[in-house]
Amino acid sequence: PARANAMAAGSESQQTRIKALVLDFDSTLSTPTWLSRAQQWAVADNLPLFESMDEAEIIANLGGAARLATLHTLLGALEASGVVLHIVSIGRKAAIVPHLRAARLLPYFGERVWGQDCEELRSLGFVKGRLIKRIMHARGWAHAEVLFVDDSQEHLDAAAEVCRTMMVTSKAVVGGMGDAEFSALRAAAGLPPATAAEGAGFISS
Repeated sequence: PARANAMAAGSESQQTRIKALVLDFDSTLSTPTWLSRAQQWAVADNLPLFESMDEAEIIANLGGAARLATLHTLLGALEASGVVLHIVSIGRKAAIVPHLRAARLLPYFGERVWGQDCEELRSLGFVKGRLIKRIMHARGWAHAEVLFVDDSQEHLDAAAEVCRTMMVTSKAVVGGMGDAEFSALRAAAGLPPATAAEGAGFISS
């Protein structure tokens, strides 16, 4: 399924390169880890737990140092190609932003991070597709110019009429984008495949 997902996204990108990418956080950008000390999964709706995590735990929750390096390479390439990067999550922005900052990923997204604690998402009934539609309308982006990536079919279905969508199927560790999704994102932006050096940081399971 992951390979089919990548192929579908790649074929569509031959017609229109994306101008914007919208990522979920938990189990999409992140790969949630089990914190034994707290006996809880590290997910972004748990603000006290996220605030208690040290840098090593934050990096682990993003899939480890090698996957984080791959994310930097990918997001940097997308940004350089003109793709505007966003995060829309049902987790809390107050939890997500410090983790992005600690992992040095925040500059790719800037202020374009929304969570359940944001009025913009609350006012739209926490339906991600509605917020994406509002963002797209403000920028004048068309359906084919925006790609939304999530691990929830419910959220993807609600956005299907608004923009292009892609399900996370690699399931690195217990969730999160893997090589198939990374390749599909490059293809959707019209970027060449990652080099061996760039892709060596992470092998999806």
